[in-house]
Amino acid sequence: MSFKITWKTHLICLLVAIILTESIGKIVDEILNNFLSRGVISYPTDNPLFNFYIIVALTIIPICIIHELIHGITFKLFGGKVKYGFKIIYAYTQEVSNMPINRNKFLIVLLSPVVVISITSTLFPPWIGGLVYFFNLIGSIGDIYMAFVLCRCSYDSKIIDRKYGFDVVK
Repeated sequence: MSFKITWKTHLICLLVAIILTESIGKIVDEILNNFLSRGVISYPTDNPLFNFYIIVALTIIPICIIHELIHGITFKLFGGKVKYGFKIIYAYTQEVSNMPINRNKFLIVLLSPVVVISITSTLFPPWIGGLVYFFNLIGSIGDIYMAFVLCRCSYDSKIIDRKYGFDVVK
């Protein structure tokens, strides 16, 4: 079996992100208002919407880098060799030695960033920790989706990470 990350996969993840954001809309509004009302940021422009997008970008970029580094560290802990890259609007980590990885270890690789960053975000004040938690959760939807797909495979399956997704080889 092969799992390929396609435009349909991206669409599913986008829809899940929108549904999640809408379903917890009041919490997201509170997180953003709490962050923006702190006054710890000097706004570069007089346009509030443009300032908001700048803040989002400046928050998401380091979260994405840390997220991908956690994937890479986890791959390396399991004996893999990693490569980092960018595809259009997102970053990725790929295990490049073609080493088959046990399904449960691959699940750990997929889910380690959302777990580690979620736990770490509780160590920060809520006005920044909530933002980090939310942005990482939204950014982890693809990993969570792949983990759900992978859970349908047998316990003793071996997984090979590919640029297009992953292959189940046993």
